[in-house]
Amino acid sequence: MSSRLDHHTPKYEDQMGNFGLSYHLEMLKDTERVGRIKKALDEVLQPEGIHCELGIGTGVFAIYAASRCRKVYAVEKDPAIYAFAKKNIEHSAYADKIELHLADALDFIPAEKADTLLVEMMSIWCINEPQVPVMNHARSHILRPDGISIPSKVLNLVELGQYDFEIMGVPCPASLPQFTGITAPRIMTQSKVFNVFDFTAQCSETIDFQISMEALLGGTINCARLSSLVELSPTVSFYSTDSLMPLTLVPLEEKRVQAGDQLTFRSQFKVRTDLESSLFELI
Repeated sequence: MSSRLDHHTPKYEDQMGNFGLSYHLEMLKDTERVGRIKKALDEVLQPEGIHCELGIGTGVFAIYAASRCRKVYAVEKDPAIYAFAKKNIEHSAYADKIELHLADALDFIPAEKADTLLVEMMSIWCINEPQVPVMNHARSHILRPDGISIPSKVLNLVELGQYDFEIMGVPCPASLPQFTGITAPRIMTQSKVFNVFDFTAQCSETIDFQISMEALLGGTINCARLSSLVELSPTVSFYSTDSLMPLTLVPLEEKRVQAGDQLTFRSQFKVRTDLESSLFELI
């Protein structure tokens, strides 16, 4: 049996990034995720526009986009999911408007630049998934200079607090998505923006930064809670669900604080890696 964390983690051993079909179904049944992306597409698609989606999965959003624009370039790297999407597209009413490619999003270059782009390869703080490098490639080679991307921006936030990593005398300090049913940490600071990925321009794929934070309560801080605010389109945002970018705890070395103390939080990470190889610390 695999954990929910395994279920939410793509397999990158072969650089493929495969998700099982059961996870695709979970994402499609996530009404908040699907509804917000659909609303963002409604906001940016134009009847005569050219749209591109990288990593189409089962093809749901590519088919929907084809109902609202002139042409869709659809790209999927996973051969099994590509075959599944191909059948779905062929059975849709818009097969003649969708050009499907079995290709790596980081290599794909369409015959013509797109007016709009959808890349939903998001993970908490954009660490696990290749959202940032794919968007950098797309900004240079796929999207028109004045084109609109979904998402357009990701703001990474952090809060500090205390969490019971020790159970019945046994410590288990590890990163933990705050899925429904998982106990929340005791937050002791304000929430602050750590960094911003602005996809209207090229984004750095390596982050090494620090911010100041004030302790609002006294006690022991031993964790940071990571979250991401996503600007999908000009008026459509997304925050967090169990299937997409769940709030995530990462352990810190314990630090006793008093209310009013000024703290310095530092993180160093490279996108498309993992939380375990990333640095999170109080200095």
